[in-house]
Amino acid sequence: MLEQKFLNYIKTQKLFYADNKILLTVSGGVDSMVMLHLFRRTNFEVGIAHCNFNLRGDESDRDANFVRLIARENAIPYFEESFDTGKFASDRKCSIQEAARELRYSWFEEIKIGGNYQYYATGHNFDDQLETFFINLFRGTGVRGLRGILPKNGNCIRPLLFATRDEIVEYAKNHNIVFREDSSNKSDKYLRNRIRHQLLPALQSVKSDFKTGFEKTFTHLLETEKVIEGDIRKLREKLFSNNEDQIRIPIDKLTKLQFIEFYLHELLKPFNFNEDVTGKIPAALNKIPGKTFFSKTHQLIIDRDFLIISPVDINKPDKYFVDAGAIKIGIPVELNFERLSVTGKIIIDPDKNVAQFDFDKLKFPLKLRRWEEGDSFHPFGM
Repeated sequence: MLEQKFLNYIKTQKLFYADNKILLTVSGGVDSMVMLHLFRRTNFEVGIAHCNFNLRGDESDRDANFVRLIARENAIPYFEESFDTGKFASDRKCSIQEAARELRYSWFEEIKIGGNYQYYATGHNFDDQLETFFINLFRGTGVRGLRGILPKNGNCIRPLLFATRDEIVEYAKNHNIVFREDSSNKSDKYLRNRIRHQLLPALQSVKSDFKTGFEKTFTHLLETEKVIEGDIRKLREKLFSNNEDQIRIPIDKLTKLQFIEFYLHELLKPFNFNEDVTGKIPAALNKIPGKTFFSKTHQLIIDRDFLIISPVDINKPDKYFVDAGAIKIGIPVELNFERLSVTGKIIIDPDKNVAQFDFDKLKFPLKLRRWEEGDSFHPFGM
């Protein structure tokens, strides 16, 4: 039964062609081991990729050994990588989950290209979809966040997204599929696990077939998202004008839009501006020109008549240093320094291009760096 649903899902979602090579991302857990079994039973050509995130000590190593042995016994091409996930998260100032996600998907893409695979497959199931829905709902989100995980997203496919966790576990039991238990899945430390262990069983007790209703909802949300994307694409074509490496958006036309925050968030998404940033732009439109907003890849300047978007040069150094005796620097911006001796009352210069600091409280060398997500400051007089 599950095998036929698996094949039907691949066909209806147009996940891949029969002659494609698929890289299976196998953790050793029940989802990925059932996925491997189904791919083998249906005679698709596959390889196996396993990530060791080194987050669970010996347990992580035992998972890697288990998957490596499975690949060897079945003569399946095998790829393995070990990551210092904790250090990566610390360096990037992100959560462990975000770090692991970035590391694995970047590596999967490398293996896909190097091994001549057309797609890489993950073992996400329908319960994962539900959990993602509630995580995004609790954080606050829009249609894209509520529709959750896509069956196919670029080179990544999720061929088990149709199956519930119970169906997968039952299939593993009926076919004597051996798998590893991840001890971290039992802990309620993470929001996803609390949703899995507490919320979903409660919903099941209220309405036993609640997952069927959610399945319809996800379909409608995905359709809604596609309609919105089409409308936003047309609006970009209407509003955006290109001038060399700049994109200009006329402010007068932008302010006529009824839900300007929503439209700004959608219009600026290709330039990686997040909702916190786009939400601040409307209030700045009627103020003095020159206000600048940044994403990781672009800057947006509010000019008199236009929003001007241009790329940030990611090849420039991330940090610059200024010594105590510096008089002038030319990069990353032109800055002049002057040391003043002050007696009596301190008068703050009102010029917006001048910043004054107590020299005795400065620690040299001063470090100049780019804006980072979460940065904010409040100058005197503002």
